[in-house]
Amino acid sequence: MRLWVTTAEDDFSSEFDDIEQMFSRGLSRLILKKRGRGLLANENEYERWLLSLSFECRDKIWVWGTPDLADRLEVRGCVCEANSLMGEVPESWKRFDCVAHCKNLDQLDKLPAWISAALVGPIFQPQSVYEKVQTLDLQSVAQKINSLKIPVILYGGIDHENLAEIKAINPKAISVLGGIWNYADPINAFIKLNRVLGQSPRQGGSGN
Repeated sequence: MRLWVTTAEDDFSSEFDDIEQMFSRGLSRLILKKRGRGLLANENEYERWLLSLSFECRDKIWVWGTPDLADRLEVRGCVCEANSLMGEVPESWKRFDCVAHCKNLDQLDKLPAWISAALVGPIFQPQSVYEKVQTLDLQSVAQKINSLKIPVILYGGIDHENLAEIKAINPKAISVLGGIWNYADPINAFIKLNRVLGQSPRQGGSGN
């Protein structure tokens, strides 16, 4: 099971050091999603954020937005709302590593074949929100993903304490936000997650 990490929505002082440490310890999938002056950060805000990491890190980053945005930012891929990927899309989009964000299981049946993966959730109550949100039934999710060819990444409220429930249904991957950034020591939370996943994070400092 692969581990994806989603960035904290707001910047903080040690963020880039923490991210580089996770990269040095084996993280290979980071979803870049930030608040900005609008609902989400714009292209210029994302570009300024990316300049704080070495250019080589961009090959491990999927930005929350369209394939066009991913292309301009020169990152690995994008996470895009599932509805915006259904129907006619530019042919250029189909050349990108595009993850479809699905808020319900019905959307999974409607995804085009060129999508590389589906981000599905929330599974548990997210730690990053203050009000309760509607979550997906874990058993229904299990039945659904077992019948799909497309890889599924589960998200929402996942951390090292409840990861065993997720492992029982064996998705291809999980994405974690609050399970990393809501802890005082995000690197230690990252290490604990990897241990529960049965992976051994590499030793390393804050190198690239």
